[in-house]
Amino acid sequence: MRSILSLCTKSRLRGVLTGLGVTGIIQSSSATTIMAVSFINSGIMTLSQSVGIIMGANIGTTVTSLLIAVNFSAVAPLLVFLGTALKLFSKKEKTQNIGLAITGFGLLFVAMSNMTELLSFVKEGEKTKELINMCSGRIISIIIGFVITAIMQSSSATVGVLQSAARSGLITTRNAVYILFGQNVGAVVPTLLSTVKTNTEAKKAAFVHLWFNIIGSIIFALFSELTPYISFLEKIEDGSFRVSTAHIIFNTVSTLILLPFGDKLSEIATKSENLLHKKG
Repeated sequence: MRSILSLCTKSRLRGVLTGLGVTGIIQSSSATTIMAVSFINSGIMTLSQSVGIIMGANIGTTVTSLLIAVNFSAVAPLLVFLGTALKLFSKKEKTQNIGLAITGFGLLFVAMSNMTELLSFVKEGEKTKELINMCSGRIISIIIGFVITAIMQSSSATVGVLQSAARSGLITTRNAVYILFGQNVGAVVPTLLSTVKTNTEAKKAAFVHLWFNIIGSIIFALFSELTPYISFLEKIEDGSFRVSTAHIIFNTVSTLILLPFGDKLSEIATKSENLLHKKG
């Protein structure tokens, strides 16, 4: 395992591609990052090697939103049927597990399709409109994104909910963008929780993830206000595809900007962990 990980993270770019590929397959950046933390805790990966994987995981998590945007839910019932058949009729445990994974993957998109229809109905209510007006501020949008993601423990799921809301016309593009910022930071919560009983190096990796997402969100918050970025997104007619595009641009550009500063992120993470250790 150490040899494989060493090969996959020989350069930071390789680490990014590894994180992207793994997350694209398992559909969870949190799971990928937690695996990296556990590898560090076990001594088979270094903090420096994990930086690229953590960055790549953020890009890989956009795959789910893209599949939702291209209306993958149209074939989702077929996936549910196929997965269920493999689970029920196969005698091999490995095949049954694959069937279970396919079923869960299909159900995710069936749920997103149903949610879009439900939100289209809900948005007509007066109480809903009042609530949306109350939660339309930028800071409030960031907090909402953070809290929901921290509770659900999945940024992919919460971005999918956001896409459903945008497609049904429930929220504006600006609010959706700022909710994305909050979701991005909220995605770090599972990683932080996973380090409760780990060693110092593993905790540093969690702080790399935290600072990477916080700095990326700050950069894009400024970018959104100082450029026609929001106007560009508003030209995309489909709300779901609009959110997916914002999600992809945000995570990809953040990685490209911060990739050369991986060592600096490690230093900041080390200082953060040392400070936390002293207070503890």
